[in-house]
Parts: sequence; C-alpha cells; structure tokens
Amino acid sequence: MRGASARWRESASVVQVERTGTIAGAPSKHPDILVVDPEAWPVAIEASFDARDADRDAVARLGLETAAKGMLIETAVAVHIPAEYRRIARRQIEEKLKSGAEVRYALHQRAGAGGAEVRRWPREGYVEAGVQDLVELLPLVALSRETVETTAEYVAQQVQWAAERLQDVVSPERQAQIAASVHQGSALRGLTTTMVLWLNALLAQHQLSERTDRFASLRSCCDPEGGPMPWDFLAAWRQILDENWRSIFEPAMDVMGKACDASLRETSAAVGCLLAAVQRIQAKRLGTYLSVGAELFPKLSDDRKEAAAFYTQPAAAEFLAALTVRKDSLPPGLSWGQPGLWEEARLADMACGTGTLLRAGYRRVAAFHQQSGEATPKSLAELHRLAMEKGLYGTDISPIAAHLTSSSLAAIGAGEPYRTVQIGFVRVGGAPAKAGALEYFQADMMDDLLGTAGGRSAGVEEEGAGSVYVGDELLSWVLMNPPYSRTRGGQSAFDVAGLTAAERRACQQRWRELTRGKPASNQAGMAASFVALAHQKLRPGGRLGFVLPLTAGFAETWTPTRRLLETRYTEIVAVAVVAGRAVGKDAISADTGMEEMMVVATKRQGATGPGDGGAATIRCVTLYEPLVDAGFARETARCVNRAVEEMGVGGLPVRVGDDEIGQVAAFQTDGSGRPWSALGAASPVLSSFAATLGASGEFGDLRGVESAVVGVPFGPLEDLFDVGPTHDLIGHPVGGDPRGAFEFHPLPPGAAIVGDNSMWRANAGEQRRLQVLPTHQGVVPRALEGRDQQRMRLRASTLFYARNLRWTSQSLLVATTATPVMGGRAWTALEHPDDRVLRAFALWANSTLGSLLHWSCGQRTHAGRSTTQIGALKQIPAPRLDHLPDEALDAAATAFRRLIEKPLLPLCQAHADPARHEIDEAVAQMLELPAWALDVVATLRELWCREPSVHGNNKAALALLGIGRPGQHCGRRDGRHD
Repeated sequence: MRGASARWRESASVVQVERTGTIAGAPSKHPDILVVDPEAWPVAIEASFDARDADRDAVARLGLETAAKGMLIETAVAVHIPAEYRRIARRQIEEKLKSGAEVRYALHQRAGAGGAEVRRWPREGYVEAGVQDLVELLPLVALSRETVETTAEYVAQQVQWAAERLQDVVSPERQAQIAASVHQGSALRGLTTTMVLWLNALLAQHQLSERTDRFASLRSCCDPEGGPMPWDFLAAWRQILDENWRSIFEPAMDVMGKACDASLRETSAAVGCLLAAVQRIQAKRLGTYLSVGAELFPKLSDDRKEAAAFYTQPAAAEFLAALTVRKDSLPPGLSWGQPGLWEEARLADMACGTGTLLRAGYRRVAAFHQQSGEATPKSLAELHRLAMEKGLYGTDISPIAAHLTSSSLAAIGAGEPYRTVQIGFVRVGGAPAKAGALEYFQADMMDDLLGTAGGRSAGVEEEGAGSVYVGDELLSWVLMNPPYSRTRGGQSAFDVAGLTAAERRACQQRWRELTRGKPASNQAGMAASFVALAHQKLRPGGRLGFVLPLTAGFAETWTPTRRLLETRYTEIVAVAVVAGRAVGKDAISADTGMEEMMVVATKRQGATGPGDGGAATIRCVTLYEPLVDAGFARETARCVNRAVEEMGVGGLPVRVGDDEIGQVAAFQTDGSGRPWSALGAASPVLSSFAATLGASGEFGDLRGVESAVVGVPFGPLEDLFDVGPTHDLIGHPVGGDPRGAFEFHPLPPGAAIVGDNSMWRANAGEQRRLQVLPTHQGVVPRALEGRDQQRMRLRASTLFYARNLRWTSQSLLVATTATPVMGGRAWTALEHPDDRVLRAFALWANSTLGSLLHWSCGQRTHAGRSTTQIGALKQIPAPRLDHLPDEALDAAATAFRRLIEKPLLPLCQAHADPARHEIDEAVAQMLELPAWALDVVATLRELWCREPSVHGNNKAALALLGIGRPGQHCGRRDGRHD
C-alpha cells in the first residue's frame, strides 16, 4: 500500500501497521492497518484468512476514535486473504501484489443518524481488485455520502447567511455593481456568487499556507479576538496573485474591494460566516477530494432549470470518467509514467459546469500515473501543473461555473504554481449573437470573458490572454454532460437569465447556422449538437464519454447522432439504470426528473465521412440501482469494464462481489441509427427476441433449441399502412392554439356519433375494449373555414395507434372504431383498403408480440410510459399482414369479432389478463406459429410485465407480479431468466 502512492512512500506514518496506541483509550483495539492520510479521513483495515473474522473485526473498529487527531473511524475494510498465501514466502507475496494480483475486500461504513446503521459494500461477497485499486478507493469512501451532504448543506447555509449580511447594508446601486462584476442577472445572486468566490479563495489560501510559509494563514488575517480583517485578506490574496493562481483570486479580489468600500463591518461578518464553512470543510478533510464549493453551485445558479443545465453528480462523474479514460487510450508514443503527457494529451468538457467531470477525468489520469510505478511527489506536481496549463480544457456560459472549475481543479494539487489555464467563460447572446461553446464549430479559439484563461496553446503561434483554444482533432478525451435545452413544447433553447426574447431568437438562429450540415438534429436539443462538436474536436482513436437524456437512445430526432456513433465509432458502451430508479436526488444530473443515459465510444481511425466506418456493435449496460456514491461508482465502472471485455454472444451479468448489480447485452447495428432497444432493459432476452423477430420474422424458443420463421415478411409500419396525418393538421381542442382544420369539443357520454368525429385523446377508464367510441367532435368556426377540412375527412380510418402510451393504465396499443373517424393528439390513424387487415393488425398490436416490438422501438424515457413520434412510429417493425392468405384474414376477422367486447386489463398486467391471453392465441393461429410458441409467448409476457419501464412501479402491477418493493430488480441473482 505504501508503494502504491508516491505521497505515502514519503511518510511511514500514513500506513500504520499493527501499531499500538493508535486508538484513543483502547490500546488493545488497534487495527491491523490504520491509514492516516493528512488529506483524508482515517480508514481501518482488518485482514484475515477467515472471511467472517475479517468482517467482524472491521465492524468492531467503526466508531473508534484515533489517538492522534481524535477522529472517529467511519469506514473500515475487511480483507479476506486467500488460503494460497499461507504457502507463499513474503517476498513472493509482495511481488504478486505489485504485479497486480487481486485481493478480496469489503467495505463497512457507518451511516444513518449518528452512525447507527452499518452499511456493507458489496452486500454479499468481496470485491476482487488490485492493491492499487484499493488505495485509490480509500479517500473517496472514508466518509459516508450522508456526511459529505451534511457538510455541503452547512456550507450552503453559511454562504447564504454571508450574502444576506451584505444585502442588508449594501446599497442597491453597489449591489448592482457587484452583480455586474460576477456576471449575474440579479443583485442577490450577485452577492451569493461573490460569497462562493470568496469561499474558494479562502480554501485555496488555507491550503497554500499549510504547504508553505510564503503565504499568510487565515488566522493571521484576523484580529486577536478572531474577527476577520477584510483588507488583510485582500492583501494576502494580492500576494498570492503576484506569484500565481490568478484564476482563483483575481475575480474574488475585484468584488472584495467593492464590498469593503460599501461596508467594512458587514464584509467582515460575511467573511466570518465563510471562515466557519472553511473550518467545517477542513475538519472533515474534504478540501482536496471533494469540491464542496462547486457542489453548492447547482443550488445557487440563476438559470439551470430554464437552460436545462443540470450539473453532473460526483458519483456519475467518477463512473463516466472510469469508463472513458482507459489505460489503452493515451495518444501513440506517450506513457502514463510521463508527467509531460499533457504536452500532447488533452481532456475537455465544453459545457464544464463546475468541473466535476474534469476533476474525475484528471484523477483517472493521475491514478494511471501512480500505477506506472514511476510516480514521485515531484512528478505528481509536474503532472498537475501541466494539466492546469495545457491538458484540461473547459468552457461554460456561466462565469461562476467556469471560475469554480478552475479553482476546484487547482485544489486537487499540492499548491503547485501554474500560469494560465484553458478554462473560460464564453459568451451567449450579444451582437452579433453568440451560441456559447457551439461557436467552436467555426472557430478554434474563443474569448474567456473572465480573462483568467489564455497563454500559448498547441498549434497557436501567438495567443492573447483570455482565450481558450480547441482545435479540430486536438482532444484525447471528451467528458461532457451538455445542456439538454431545445425549442419545443413551451421550452426554449438559450432561455438564459438576462437574455431578451429577441436575443434568444437570434441565438437560436445562430445555432441553426453553426449546425447546418452537421450530424445532429436541432430538434433533439443542444445535447445532440455537442456530441457532433465533440466528434469534430476529438482525435482519431480518442474517447468520448457523454451524459445524455435517455431519449438519445430511442427518439427519432436522435437518429443522426446514433448513426454518427454507429458508423464513426467503435467500442460503444451505452449505460442506463432500470426505469424510474435514477431520478430525483439519485439522478445522474442534479435536480432533474428526467431519465438519462451515458454513452462511451472510441473514434475510429481513418474514417472520413458518414458511413465510411461501417456498422458497429452496441454494448448496452443496464444497472439495477443508481450511482450515488463516488467511490462505489468507480468500482462499479471497473466491474462494468470487466464484464464488457469478457462478454461473448448474448449477455453477461455485472457483479460486484456476489451482488449482481446489472447486466450487459450486445446487439449489432446496421448503421442506420435505429433505436437501441437493449438500452435500459432489465431482461436482455426481451430486446434480443424483439430485434430478431422484427428484423427477420424469426421466432425462437429462448433456449436456442427450436426456431421458426413467421409465414409473412416483416417490415416498417409505413409499408403496411398510410400513417397520419399529425394532429397539428387535423385541428386543436377548444380554447387551444388555433391550428389545423377543426376545433374539437369533447363528446359527452351518450352523445349521438355523427359529424366530424375524432380519436383525440386517450381515456384509460373508457377505452378498455378493442373497439371504442370517438372522444371528440369537430366544428369549423368561421376562422377555420376552407382550411383542409375535406382532406382531413378523407384521412379518416377505423384503426388508431397510441402515440403517448401509459403502460400502467391504458389497455390498448391500437384501438378500432365502428365507423371511420379522424385521429388526434393521442391516436394516429392507420389506413388500409382491406378492413380485414385493419382487424388483424388490431389483434397483433394488442398481443404480447406486438406490444413487445413497440416497447423495443418506442421511447422508454419515463417509467411506465412510451412516447413515439409519427416518424418513429412509421419505422416500427410489423408483420406484412396484407400478405396473409384470405382464409387467415377471414379467421382473424372472426376472432376479432369474438374478442371485441372483452374488457382488457392495463397492458402492464398482460400476464394476468385472460382476454390478452386469448388475443395471443388468436395471433399465434393467424401467423401459424408452432405449437410450442404459446409457451414462449407466456414467458415473454411475464418477463415483459416485469420490466420496470413497463410496470412503472404501479402498485397493482407489482402486487400481481409478487414484487415486494418499487424498483426491485426483476432478474434472477444468477443472471438467467426462466
């Protein structure tokens, strides 16, 4: 362990082995190993050949107080030593461990109020990893997530109190000046932002003064009674700034002077609040490993929700960085042992937020440097300096976010001086309109409006201070969680605080200009544009890792992005958590209620145009639980990487210890960008079966023993039906936006079904049978006269497909009516001249097989829901029922008439619905499936209803399935499905 860390090699007191007197008041209770890193919380390690002894002893160390610093042990590690080590000499053991031999360990951690709960990770079995992995893990897990969150909440409160002290005494004019200095739209936000700037400056000052006597300590800037003296702090910061660290101290100094001029007393009081926050951060030893200041920013930002800027949670960042920055991903000719690798390697986040992803990526690079065996304290200092000056690139449209990125990255080091950084605040709006980092589509260099970036960059002869250079094919790694904003459904791209409506429209126009001809649809939102930008800036062989909305895996608007990845990238891994588990506080991005995914891939060498790279294999990883702890997330990523490397045909469970935490399934793409159906599925059997059935009509028995081919070909739905039109052409509900040919009014119960009727909306309570009544009647106000009414009447049908389906409440994927009516917002008309085909398709679509194919292609962005745009609906695979012989179509029509009045349960309860079973039998007969097919369908029906994306944690559905709690994963522990 000492040899695994360059810092630890310098001090024997960090890793204390069998040392008595390490526990206060209990000399006999010393741990086998006590790790006392000055920059982290202490961790105890207990090792034994008996696994039970190791676990018991580790738990017994929790809550003990260390003698040296009086800190409670919050985390203890149980190491299970394999029996083979009894027979090996010590020198051989050391050589084995140094060469990467794995050890077995489990973590025990105090959690809950007062540490009353003890959490074991993994729940069962032991992690198998190298000593280096364990050493890197310890600082991240030394304190529980709850302890870190409690500290962050305390610090946030101190920041707010500090801002309020100044708000009460500083004039509105002076507040406006301060807000303008920190580029905030409101006075209070300006003061709050100022407090975060000062907090980071105070943290940096403390860390620098602890490492050298060249700089004043925090205490020396207070009077004898402990009162802060703001002018002394300002002088201390100026001294530091004269030597270096401009990106941290210059913005803080500017507003400190303004605040002192306004009220010296209240400025002192505000700094006092912040010093209390610094003291708490240092007491918990969080200053180096966690950026508490950056963690505050999502709570303080003016416009994160409007701009869809949801900042990456630390656990998700560690996971994504560990998947993206791999040991084999350095540019050719470099080695991890070289601190100068940043001369050629580049890591970027062009929507960096507060730098969480850049921090995680840097830690990954530093870990590989440690593992090289060539790391020394001097080389680590050089690695960090060059990373700050040349290796880490970040831009953001928020000035405070860019500042926090710089300062939090600086805090990782040991106080090494650095000159300029490649991190900056970029413009949105203005004249001419600017689109933030998307300007990099047409420019290699952008101004940093904070003025803290700049200096000489690779490929630039002369570069003025205050610019960030990102050349095409420059970057080795791109880690991003881009903004999701789009202009649709009441949302507006560039809905950023301080921009007028006219400025937003100008920015949107600029966005369209920048992305014209790029492999991204603006209808998908800005995130798709940032993927295309990353592709332009990434070198061949480089790696990208993105957090994206889950719609990226399914929605029609994301097809160009999926096609780009499939044809220009290899080693593609897409990760999602089973539906409904990773939202709210457990989301990948803070404060979003949206389902998300991650995608990681390597840019192909030599491919120069769309399609040149050919198709690709997508490996879809489904995790059963969200990522909530940074340390555990890193280990989860290691296990995911191992499973991806080891998997063969089909799928493979992902395990940490003996816990099955997820699974990985692979499918081959054709390069067309079709939906990634395996993404987020709890059962890979379902997505694999659906993909095979939809592509070739092959129907297997799930064991690979028997198979059959459906007697009619499969093709996209648009080959079978005329689909549409959209509801925007048909009309609008009364009181709504006056678009389309008709104004629709709800039909009251028992109303005469005459006139221009429509299947406008879904009604789960009433639409329970295969044949339903129209929901609305159309009228033609004077303002709509002559607006395509006759053309819409000619598009009436008796068959309708649900576009916004709720599996948890609706019973019908496809509905029929007795007479032709128009479609609407919830239902899209399907037209075919043969009524028998319409009736046969109603049976197919409401069967298990039809529902399964829709589920595999439709969006699964919200648990229990499936939203499908008309363009995507047209591409859903379906059997060409018009190829059935007349006898089969006649039999299907007869079966339809027999089943037409039978009430159906919600689709998520299909496994318990006798009417649905009858529909399945009718479809099997219609398609002449073999006798064993109905047993397969029954298994598929059960597995499908167990998918969280289908049952949506609906209580009635869970009760029928026998699932005891919402979100409980539905696969077997051994990874198989009966």
